[in-house]
Amino acid sequence: MEGPTPVSALIHAATMVTAGVYLLMRSSPLIEYSSTVLVLYIKKVIAYSTMSQLGMMVIAIGLSSYNLALFHLVNHAFYKALLFLGAGSVIHAVADNQDFRKYGGLREFLPLTYSVMLIASLSLVAVPFMTGFYSKDFILESSYGQFYLSGTIVYFIATIGAMFTTLYSAKVLYLTFLANPNGPLSSYKHAHEGDIFLTLPLIILSIFSIFFGYLTKDIFIGLGTGFFVDNSLFIHPSHEIMLDTEFAVPTFFKLLPFIFTVSLSIISVLFSEFLPKLLLNFKYSRFGYNIFSFFNQRFYIELFYNKYIVEGVLKLGGQTTKSLDKGSVEFLGPYGLEKGLLSLSNSLGKLSTGVITTYALYVLIGLMFYISLIYFSYNDNNLFILVIFTLFALLNNNLTSTK
Repeated sequence: MEGPTPVSALIHAATMVTAGVYLLMRSSPLIEYSSTVLVLYIKKVIAYSTMSQLGMMVIAIGLSSYNLALFHLVNHAFYKALLFLGAGSVIHAVADNQDFRKYGGLREFLPLTYSVMLIASLSLVAVPFMTGFYSKDFILESSYGQFYLSGTIVYFIATIGAMFTTLYSAKVLYLTFLANPNGPLSSYKHAHEGDIFLTLPLIILSIFSIFFGYLTKDIFIGLGTGFFVDNSLFIHPSHEIMLDTEFAVPTFFKLLPFIFTVSLSIISVLFSEFLPKLLLNFKYSRFGYNIFSFFNQRFYIELFYNKYIVEGVLKLGGQTTKSLDKGSVEFLGPYGLEKGLLSLSNSLGKLSTGVITTYALYVLIGLMFYISLIYFSYNDNNLFILVIFTLFALLNNNLTSTK
């Protein structure tokens, strides 16, 4: 699973990580009728992108567009598997080095791998007419086409997510293939494309990453499609938004994700290639350092989680352990049992007075108590009088012994 291998490509593209999304889609009848349910290593950067794509699928499920979520799941399988296998081809070519800061200039050594990873990245960022465009862009349009405040908020959040997808996709391509060589000479000396068994899957997946979305969009999300006529996916008629998405969303909001994609790609390459000093000066400034820290610390979510949640839970657990294990449990357990037995032993020891009449009184009291259990009922007043008399006799005897 660690990858990038054919197994990890399948896991991240079409099986394990998307199994929960597929389960949600297959549970569409339950969801529809229940209103209350609602980096630095190349392979790790690609793996992170899986999260944004899963988020897109869940957004489509939240919009009751299960066919759209399934369409994006299938499309995502092709270009994500292509990215992983392309990363594996790069790592194989540079002697298992995975840090893409030590890559650069591999376009000349790996032209086929560069071409297929470029195709996969373009499909990932939803460049028009690539496979990912037909599903990802339609998910963004559908969130706005719901025409609710919540849908509009989701649209802008998802658009920002797509913007970051563009940034790290451009980062991988630039540092791996387009930048100046930064690695040791030994990594480039033997860099070469893999054999037919490594390159053939890349070519096949690249073809699907280009044409599959266009060829199947009417089957999955066409207004008149009968692909899901067997009710494998169910959409309540009141939740149907495909018509609004197709004809009611303004053109500006349809083009906004594409504008972000193109502009950020150009800006990232422009600053990295032509204005590197300006970028470094901004990074070392106070404002740039704060921005870098904000993103590097993952929006301070982990800091907040560790300081206020994890630390609080640990303190609560410590106090609970102290009060239970070191407190009530020991009080009722070993220490309590020891003190109870000692107290009982001392109380029984005080009964031994060495006076014959006292022992005779004990025998008489025991005999009377035994007879009372046989001949008197518990509700009988005579039994109550007898108990009072017995206690009075014991108290009087102890006072006499003390004197």
